[in-house]
Amino acid sequence: MLIGESPWSGAERSRSIPLSCLHEIHRLVGAHPRPVIALHVGEPHIRMPQEAVEGYCRALRDGHTAYLDARGLGALHDALAERLAGNGRPPADRVFVTPGSCQAISAILQSSAVDGGQVVLSELHWPMHFQQVAMTGMTACFAPFGDDGRSIADALESCASDRVVAVLVNSPSNPSGRVWSAEELRELHDWAVRRRVVVISDEAYEDFVYDGEPSRMANLDLELPPEDRVVFSVHTFSKGYSMTGCRLGYATAPNDDRAALLARIQEATLVAPSTPVQYAGLAALGATGHLAAHREYVRQTRDSVVNLLGNKLVPVAPAGGWYALLDLGAFVDDTYEFSKRTLADIDVGIAPGRGFLPAGHPMADRLARISLCAERDSTIEGVRRLTAYLGI
Repeated sequence: MLIGESPWSGAERSRSIPLSCLHEIHRLVGAHPRPVIALHVGEPHIRMPQEAVEGYCRALRDGHTAYLDARGLGALHDALAERLAGNGRPPADRVFVTPGSCQAISAILQSSAVDGGQVVLSELHWPMHFQQVAMTGMTACFAPFGDDGRSIADALESCASDRVVAVLVNSPSNPSGRVWSAEELRELHDWAVRRRVVVISDEAYEDFVYDGEPSRMANLDLELPPEDRVVFSVHTFSKGYSMTGCRLGYATAPNDDRAALLARIQEATLVAPSTPVQYAGLAALGATGHLAAHREYVRQTRDSVVNLLGNKLVPVAPAGGWYALLDLGAFVDDTYEFSKRTLADIDVGIAPGRGFLPAGHPMADRLARISLCAERDSTIEGVRRLTAYLGI
């Protein structure tokens, strides 16, 4: 062995975390020499409400900059529990304030992890979910949710083993904009309860359901005794309240035992969420009208973009969320290489499909994701450039 060489060299768990091509595209956009129409990333045109800005500044002026409990600000717990009243108003001690929903999901996975465990993700998934599973040392399996004629239970059974400890559901979905129906959520919930499997319900885009109301997975738990409940629900201020850079989210645990395990992870890794940012979030909750106005802005952009692209490029119009998923298979062989060409040639950033699908999936090089939440005229101009580039 060479001096200084470790017997464990190359065996670090971090090496198993897959890199995402989406980060590569983001870096390429940042280094591009000309202005870019950024359809590759979800950054909202509607900015955070002024109430939140004032709440943050007031917290600083009033000296609210000290450590808080790892679970967060008590007044914010109470306000969030009230906001989740439709979920049976969870007790404040089962509400956790987090530095964004990403950290919340990572902590929940860590609190649920077992050696050799498996986590079910959708085949179409946000890549950070896959990375977060790898961070725990568990493995991911990918369920073909949405396949024609296949039930949710059949999709789960097609990939799950007896080592499954959790299922992660994202509705409305990033990247597809799919909104799970109440019937689909119940079928998944019933399966998870039978298998004693945790459900992580990522509801980041809950304020962007364009027809009807979001279905709350946690409501299904209310039919069960507390010890049998399985649903963690995860939420964020990044989307509806446009606080992407503030990093503020929250999660609820299904029962006291799961809450105690999550508290251990948060105390060991977090110390405390940002105090001034929590005051900003508390103030944002009082911004009446902001959520409805933001949802309507993105909905109108969605309608304009879908009308421009037609059903050839958008086979299924997104029912919610911030994105549209394009099928470019009739025009290009590899959307990863195509995304680099659109940036170089027409100054438009798009996200390639291979970032959202398992390696080798037959649709990975056909699909591309575009954002619908940015300034509308710029978004429409980007779509027009894209269609002209495709020769449509």
